[in-house]
Amino acid sequence: MKYLSRLLVLFMLPVLVWSCDDDDEIVRQAADRFVRPLQTALTVPYTAGEATLRIECRNAAWEILPGDDATDDNIITSFTPSSGQPQGDERTYALVTVAYGENTGVADRQQKLWVVNSLTGERTAVKISQSSANAHTDLMIDPATKYQPVVGFGGMYDPIIWCRSYMPTQEEIEKLYSTDGMGYTVMRLMIYPNESDWSTDVEAAKYAQAQGAVIFACPWDCTDALADKVDYNGNQTKHLKHENYGAYADHIIKYIEYMKQNGINLYAVSMQNEPDMEFTYWTPAEVVDFVVNYGARIRATGVKLMSPETCGMRPDYTDAVINNPAAMTNTDIIAGHLYQGFTDLSSSYVNERHKYITGIYGRITGKTWWMTEHLFNDGESEEDSSKWIFGKWDYCLNNLAKEIHMTMEGFGSAYVYWYLKRFYGLMGDDDKRSPVPSGEITKNGYIMAHYAKYASSTTRVHIDGTNEKLMATAYVNEAGTEVTVVALNMRGEPLFVNLGISGAKSCEGIYTDADVNMQPADARVLASGAGVGVTLQPFSITSVRIRL
Repeated sequence: MKYLSRLLVLFMLPVLVWSCDDDDEIVRQAADRFVRPLQTALTVPYTAGEATLRIECRNAAWEILPGDDATDDNIITSFTPSSGQPQGDERTYALVTVAYGENTGVADRQQKLWVVNSLTGERTAVKISQSSANAHTDLMIDPATKYQPVVGFGGMYDPIIWCRSYMPTQEEIEKLYSTDGMGYTVMRLMIYPNESDWSTDVEAAKYAQAQGAVIFACPWDCTDALADKVDYNGNQTKHLKHENYGAYADHIIKYIEYMKQNGINLYAVSMQNEPDMEFTYWTPAEVVDFVVNYGARIRATGVKLMSPETCGMRPDYTDAVINNPAAMTNTDIIAGHLYQGFTDLSSSYVNERHKYITGIYGRITGKTWWMTEHLFNDGESEEDSSKWIFGKWDYCLNNLAKEIHMTMEGFGSAYVYWYLKRFYGLMGDDDKRSPVPSGEITKNGYIMAHYAKYASSTTRVHIDGTNEKLMATAYVNEAGTEVTVVALNMRGEPLFVNLGISGAKSCEGIYTDADVNMQPADARVLASGAGVGVTLQPFSITSVRIRL
């Protein structure tokens, strides 16, 4: 009997082993057979329409069932297809068109769809939320009421004399300026005091120009050979000798010619970056003197001249140029920076600055004003990394996005950020404070792209119905065949917006929020023909293109 028991054990052992292996195989096969929706929630506007649900599946049939319990409203009118079969062993995706009716009531509605794995019976809920007819906003666009021309948006190419260790590579410039990338349309360069450095920026500028970008340049340093020292704010500061004004103009002209010889046709040059600061200090009267007497020589190259480009758009400098007819004749672009505040209108000081700056366009008939430098880096000196707020979405939305919006609404024709590549800039670097890996686009960078791709080379037009929680600007192309809108939803819930405009044939949109970057937005031509409907996600920037 003892031997018989041993034989039975020896006989059963492989059976037991094979049984365990079979169980593992069954588990493995079950894991390889799945059905799952890629969205578990869809937000739709109050108007009737269609949404797309994407289902991922492998080795399993699926079907969709509507929710019908007491908590479900009657939103969905149809869904096509309602089921699907496995397509071999590969992972596949199914697109389900979900049609829904109009919500004519005063309350929001919700309904579930169940995505069912036909093999296992497992169900996953997709919640459909629909706002009421009252939960929308109308923004009326009038393309016939035109304001300022809009040239574009971009940043400062990191100068080699300060940024040698983290200057953008050619591949990174392509990411920033290519039409498939961020599509920036303006690049600012430094006119280096030493001619030996001029070649540094050529390749980046040539690439950006080839993509259609505008290139302009600004001098910081008038060169040691032409300078003396003056007392400014208690310090001995570099200053251009009056007898060297002609030589300084020649220095700028030589730079223009050098860049042209290397295939770069500069759009504009500034006579001085921040003459009110200590790079090279000028008084307002000296700025006017130079522009009046030497501006024509620079403009004779075919390049536009910017002035006075002060640190804070200072009225004493800006008014000195605007109020002098000869200086304004030689100034094509009133340029300046927005340091010292622009968006916080609760401050009486900032409010007065804002009124002054936004009033410039009405005083310079036939000319434009550009915002050519600003940055947002609050918290950069903090040791506690949790206080590095410059890369966080709410900070970027409430600073850069809001300021670009207010610059456009204030009749500005261009917005240019400081450093293209820096931890507080448009692209991350190797600094430990960088919110993204080196060479990746920051939230600021995506915000800039929303405007660059949708508002460059246009004219701003009238849009009515905006407020402090819904900020929007509208633009029309030269041919009048396309209108674009860039909108900021500053509230914590989705908002369906009717963009009222006649003749809309098609539309498309993108949005960026805390979680996604430049993803397709829910935008559609309204069945009524009265315009375009778009859902703005909470705390987001959305850009919409409407073809007429």
